[in-house]
Amino acid sequence: MTVLKGSVWIALTSFIDLAALSFSIPVNLLLLYCICTKSEKSFGRYKHLMAWFSMQSIFFTIIASVTHMCFHTIGGTFMMFTISNHLNLPSWGIWASLGLCCVSVGYVLLILSAQFVFRYFAMHNKKNLKYFFGWRLLYFVFSMLIVAVVYGGCGFVGINLTAEKDKSIRESMALVYEVPAEQVYYVAVEYFVRNEKNERVLNYLSIGTALTLNSVFGAMVIVIIYCGVKTYKVTHKTTSHLSSHMYIQKQLFTALLVQTLTPTALIFVPCAIFYVLPLFELPLDADANILSISLVLYPMIDPIGVLFIIKPYRNFLKKLFCHRLVRQNRCSTIEMNVSSISSRKKEKKGGSSDETSPRFDSIQN
Repeated sequence: MTVLKGSVWIALTSFIDLAALSFSIPVNLLLLYCICTKSEKSFGRYKHLMAWFSMQSIFFTIIASVTHMCFHTIGGTFMMFTISNHLNLPSWGIWASLGLCCVSVGYVLLILSAQFVFRYFAMHNKKNLKYFFGWRLLYFVFSMLIVAVVYGGCGFVGINLTAEKDKSIRESMALVYEVPAEQVYYVAVEYFVRNEKNERVLNYLSIGTALTLNSVFGAMVIVIIYCGVKTYKVTHKTTSHLSSHMYIQKQLFTALLVQTLTPTALIFVPCAIFYVLPLFELPLDADANILSISLVLYPMIDPIGVLFIIKPYRNFLKKLFCHRLVRQNRCSTIEMNVSSISSRKKEKKGGSSDETSPRFDSIQN
């Protein structure tokens, strides 16, 4: 039994998509402004990775909101789908947008792992930072291509689709979400199906796709853990024993840890659960859309920690908000002074008229 009906999940995710889009773009633009204008020289090329991470968050928010990606599980199959077509795209355009959503999620982890590697090199051996310059950036471009192929293609080759199976999936989804079957578009990975004897029939192509996806995912997670542990041992020293360069590196690493906790809680752990449960045929059905909510909340929450941890950005925010508060206080003080002066003038005029009126009365008498 699901917690909410499919139609309720669709309405809820639509509202959260709009709220996330309205908030995450301004806060990420603010972070991007701080990265470009308030970063110290000691940040070096690392600020380019930070800027890319921020731009990736903006892109992910836009593509997720336009596509209105939702999630569902049926037996041994998990899928990303949409029933919205705000831009009146053709079928291939909708599937391409779903593929972009998958690739964007993969790039989040790739950029995080690149940031951890950069911090590891900066704290241990600065000579290795050469891999982030010049022609060696082709290694990173190659990594991007691998992630794009694996994450973008898994949903299209991960299910042994036939016309009958496609019709069955669309009709079952339409029944759950109370929409026409032709309005449902999806990409899926199918571990197995049940035959007439209720026996599992494995989909080896899908299993191979899932193994490839998990291998890429696991490799990037291992890089993050290894570099994170090694860097933490250095930054765990007493601050008084650190040089100014190492103190800044410690500050950047702390911000990176916060940037890691947010997608871990909102993306990687929910995605791992979403991938694993269909293996045991544990039903999520429409409740799998909790993943849709957590994914769109990520780019809204993630930049807030960075803005408050890195000192130059934090000082800029203090000046920005304090300046506004001072201006508001000055305006209110001026208004109070003006109102008090005007009231005194009125009282003075009123008092003089009261004094002169008896005199005129006495003269007349």
